[in-house]
Amino acid sequence: MIIAGGERMRLIVAAPVLVMAGVTACQVDWGGGSISLENPAPPPDSSAATLERTQIPLQPGPYLFIAALDRSGGAVVTPVARLGGEPGAVEFSDVAIPSTDDPTYRARFDSVVFASGRELELLTGGERIGSLVLDGLADGTVGACGSVARARSMIVPGESTPAVAFAVPSASGAVTVPRRTATPGATSSMQVAGPVLAERLIGGDRAFLAQRVAMAPVRLEGDTLPGMTATYLIADSLAAGPPGNEAVSLFFMARFEPTEGYVPVWQEVRRYGTGDKEAFAHLDWMRIDGQRVDVVRRFDDSSERLALSATPADGERSVSWVEPPGCAALQRVGIR
Repeated sequence: MIIAGGERMRLIVAAPVLVMAGVTACQVDWGGGSISLENPAPPPDSSAATLERTQIPLQPGPYLFIAALDRSGGAVVTPVARLGGEPGAVEFSDVAIPSTDDPTYRARFDSVVFASGRELELLTGGERIGSLVLDGLADGTVGACGSVARARSMIVPGESTPAVAFAVPSASGAVTVPRRTATPGATSSMQVAGPVLAERLIGGDRAFLAQRVAMAPVRLEGDTLPGMTATYLIADSLAAGPPGNEAVSLFFMARFEPTEGYVPVWQEVRRYGTGDKEAFAHLDWMRIDGQRVDVVRRFDDSSERLALSATPADGERSVSWVEPPGCAALQRVGIR
């Protein structure tokens, strides 16, 4: 084929214009023939761009941790709440790990929250008793369960090692000077008043059958004398296993009023059968961000899980958060 000079010039000039414009695909026709120009670059919606767009931003801390400790200095910690949101707010919902929505979230969260060598303040009964130094991850849990990290505890000399305590980053609003704390047992007045309160709170013709399975003193703000927490059960035990017929659990916290004796300020009464067991026992408490936070152990037919109550000043107490089913963070690593 012979191409006229004018047509040849038009083709030579048009080609670079098309390439510079970056057209993805273009067809050029002349004199009965055609050529097609393709952009070799991948489409802009690549897998890398998609991954970057779907990453969930990390919620800013600081976080509140629960720690389980042993007497040899070993410990494990798990985050249970986010602190420092709205003034006086303790937010439990932000701790769940949305791994199904963003597969990178857990690794990014763990690398920041559990950085090796990071130090946390260790608190029990509203007072600081020492520090924890994180060693790194101990459990690669998936789903909605919180991650668990190992740590080493450093307890103030002369202070006993609690089984469970709180841990917070420094400068998070908690006590920053270690103090020795007294750990008295239940007094005789508590032991006398306990069954009277239990019968009244449970009610019914079987209340007298309630058996005490836990009791401990607890400090309540503004009181000179300690209050108490207690757990009573009917036809059941705190150990894992099915309850008896028409089982009842009672957990209560009571403050001592000089003119009235022990007055309940928080009670949880449950009536249940097999498969519906729910009982609570108090573990520890602290005050942070203007709120009192209590941690309790929740028992069901097959496991024990952490549960918390975040109570504003003079607010109504109740269970605010329970570990998701199948998590039991502190049990997974063999420490209770």
